[in-house]
Amino acid sequence: MVSTATIRTLVLLLILLFVLVGLFLVLRPDSPAPESSTSAGEKQEQTFDLAINGGNMSPEEISVEEGDRVNLRITADEPLEFHLHGYDLEEEVEPDEPAELSLDATTTGRFDIENHNTDAVLGVLLVQPS
Repeated sequence: MVSTATIRTLVLLLILLFVLVGLFLVLRPDSPAPESSTSAGEKQEQTFDLAINGGNMSPEEISVEEGDRVNLRITADEPLEFHLHGYDLEEEVEPDEPAELSLDATTTGRFDIENHNTDAVLGVLLVQPS
């Protein structure tokens, strides 16, 4: 048989539990909204300076979000044909003559950047879903 003291203790614990849950719901901090670099439908323009020396591109990886406007300023130490797979864009680059290539990042994924003259992969463009 359960004693009266045990029943009182259980009732007090239940009341205390309800009070604590109520206080939590009233006093909890608002959870911050996820931050986004762009608002819905708003494109962000990003410019990257790419240096190709000795067959290596710096930086090796470019990361953008879907919908961004991407501008690539390319310099190289030797003549090459800069080719961005997936977007099928090409640009001739001559030493000491910077070239520019612009695109809207409409397709998500990981796209190789290569020297089309030698078929050597120089780096990648990573387009993240927005």
